Amino acid sequence: MSAPLDRLAGLPPAPLTPLTRRGLLALGAALPALLLPRGVAAFGAPSQQDVCELNLSRGSLSRPGAWQRLLYELIEATSVEANPRSVALAPEDPLLFEHPFCVLIGDGALPELSPVAVEQLRRFLSYGGFLLCDDASGAPDSPFARSVRKLAATLFPTRPMAPLPGDHSVFRAFFLLDRPLGRTDRGAALEGVSVGPVTPMMYMPNDLSGALDRGSDGRSKHFPVPGGEEQRREAIKLGVNLVMYALTSNYKHDQAHVAELLREGKLQDLRLPAAGGR
Repeated sequence: MSAPLDRLAGLPPAPLTPLTRRGLLALGAALPALLLPRGVAAFGAPSQQDVCELNLSRGSLSRPGAWQRLLYELIEATSVEANPRSVALAPEDPLLFEHPFCVLIGDGALPELSPVAVEQLRRFLSYGGFLLCDDASGAPDSPFARSVRKLAATLFPTRPMAPLPGDHSVFRAFFLLDRPLGRTDRGAALEGVSVGPVTPMMYMPNDLSGALDRGSDGRSKHFPVPGGEEQRREAIKLGVNLVMYALTSNYKHDQAHVAELLREGKLQDLRLPAAGGR
């Protein structure tokens, strides 16, 4: 499958070593570039791991201190090279493809996304990107939760969002965990949209970023309830696992993920025109 994608994207033949997730995202960015004027679309580039916060016209929150803390913890706990920063991008921004790990934080209803935003998010998730939707309200069946489920149904019409089983690899990607703790402990399970062996979109009901967030003085902004500092440590472990999960789905799994969506007609199969065609 990789050779046709390489030719389609105008790239050199694929090496025999597996592609990284960033490599797949580069292909995802390259395909729509064939339909745009030269220089319009951005291509992913290898870089240190960071976090991208999706910035919507309303309804989304920004907590850069949470992701700076998480990436410092990631560096300390693992061998992943990270740049402890977050960037804020609109879902329509082609620079999205340079940031494999994205988060959408909110505590209320989200606005409808434009067709351009929906198509780009669908392509981003289909070619190796990961989106964590973090519910800062901590309330069951919140307006944010309902908006996320609606978005998931738009992006993956045949793939319902569902609770992830306790043996899902996200719970053992680095630390062994048994529940998704954040600032709160109200939701018993992570939810996600899975395509074959890959879960590119997850919903966190317990305000992960609230447990991680800290101010410029280095102090935590929110106290986790009911478990206090022990709960915060478990939330940090979950954050590390989420980043590791987003980075370690292997190439064969990602290829199957893309092929499955193409077969279902949920991802546009861009083909070069026949000789002499328009």
